[in-house]
Amino acid sequence: MTEISGHMVKALKATVNRFDSASHEQKRQLLARLSENKLPLNKTLISYFEVLLFICAFPPDKKILAKAEQQLLRITSFLKNFKKNNTALFTNSGMPFTAYVSRFSYDCVQWLMNHPDCKTSINQFEDGIFELNDVLKITLPALEKSETTAGLDNVALLETLSVKKENQLYFLIKEIGKLDKRPGVTDHFFDGLGIQIETIPKNKLFSRVNNRLPNPKVFFHREILRKFDYVHLFNKKIAAPVNLSATQKEKNILVVKNAMALKDRETDPVTYMDENTFRFYELDRGIAVAIYGMLPQRQMPLESYVGYTLFKNGFPAVYGGGWVFGRRSDFGINIFETFRGGESGYMMCQLLRVFRQVFQIDYFEIEPYQFGLDNPEGIESGAFWFYYRYGFRPLEKKLLKIANGEFAKTAGYKHYRTPEKTLIKFTQSNMVFNLGKKIPVGVYDISNKVIRMIRVQYHGDRGKAEAECVIKFTEKTGLNTSLNEHETHVLKEVAMWAEALKINERKKLDLFIQMVKIKPADLYGYQQLLLQFFNE
Repeated sequence: MTEISGHMVKALKATVNRFDSASHEQKRQLLARLSENKLPLNKTLISYFEVLLFICAFPPDKKILAKAEQQLLRITSFLKNFKKNNTALFTNSGMPFTAYVSRFSYDCVQWLMNHPDCKTSINQFEDGIFELNDVLKITLPALEKSETTAGLDNVALLETLSVKKENQLYFLIKEIGKLDKRPGVTDHFFDGLGIQIETIPKNKLFSRVNNRLPNPKVFFHREILRKFDYVHLFNKKIAAPVNLSATQKEKNILVVKNAMALKDRETDPVTYMDENTFRFYELDRGIAVAIYGMLPQRQMPLESYVGYTLFKNGFPAVYGGGWVFGRRSDFGINIFETFRGGESGYMMCQLLRVFRQVFQIDYFEIEPYQFGLDNPEGIESGAFWFYYRYGFRPLEKKLLKIANGEFAKTAGYKHYRTPEKTLIKFTQSNMVFNLGKKIPVGVYDISNKVIRMIRVQYHGDRGKAEAECVIKFTEKTGLNTSLNEHETHVLKEVAMWAEALKINERKKLDLFIQMVKIKPADLYGYQQLLLQFFNE
């Protein structure tokens, strides 16, 4: 039996985002031919796996989907029976029964250690900023602290403390957890040790092929949709969030979290997700979107960092977040490499649609990294034009004028390509998409005035500023309710906001009081209060 070659996989890949009768026939013939050839034990297998995932996310018909699914099952069985499957060759590929080596946060590693479908251990210590001795001399019982002064390296110290290799990660998580319960302290010490972890699947579930929503409503493609009325789409009413059962919600959240770990990624809203905020929306063309906020102790001052995962025919295809504050949201998008070349623009616009309607956003802003700043891939791909085509424009007027001129050239000359130096110049400005009539208030508009107040009125003494602003706010509002830790933190934020901007209107002060209670507990209720505040 002939082994599958890179040339054969490349030929299949060339057809997957073309949707016409000739391309469909090519897909059928190539998949039939590939299924009759021996699976390779090299990087071609990874490429084949990636192409099959794309076909399953963007299937043209039932027969081609079934054939791709059959081949993914074949790869799963092949790797399960391959005794040396945990070689470096397939590490971090996301294929079934293959290993993952990465660095994650303290909380993420804790989650992985309790994961039902994988086993996690220390792979090595790499590029740490301090030694294990520095941590354990704080946490160990007095009788063992002397071991941390003997100059042992990390591995030798663990051996001296009689910590078995299979228990080392659990031991470190437990010890570092003693340091402090405040977010940031445990993170600092854990990250500083440079712990690289290895994750081994216990079964086929911990893999990118099996990490998908159960029983999605499959959409079969007749085309890749690139041209559409995106403003109409933004305003097209979305259905209410799906009423998930407890089991369904648990499964969906697991898929969201797995998707990040399986691609060596991590975002704060996923790692520190407040599962009470999880909402799931079913949209068009096989797309579904999950949005979620963060635990109170991890929330940002004033704004809400809302994470999202977009699913395409059940597969996690896009992740990112929006920094929501009143009528505006900064926005970031990341499309998993496997699914690029599909309906990237349409998927982004569906995400903007969800944020616009759930949070009533009129104004979206993206930072230059998204289209090229310190991001050579973004320059090479002309990512600026991706955002421009769907309504985003440079914030700076001079750059906007250049961009409009360049876009006219691309429309007038089929083979014209914007010079690299011009694309780099565009990264001097954020891009914005304004669906309203003005630029809404941003967090920086408030924070800049708070910073100036602290510098001028309190001579840089932030502690004094917080204390006095809270006293003034309490006197103005008559607030006398006992508050928990998280509510107290919000109180400090709104008290300084009120003082720096000289807000004394009773209605707005009453909204501030409600924010103190609601922000830690209700992402969506807090946003409604902000909208009401700015509309007063």
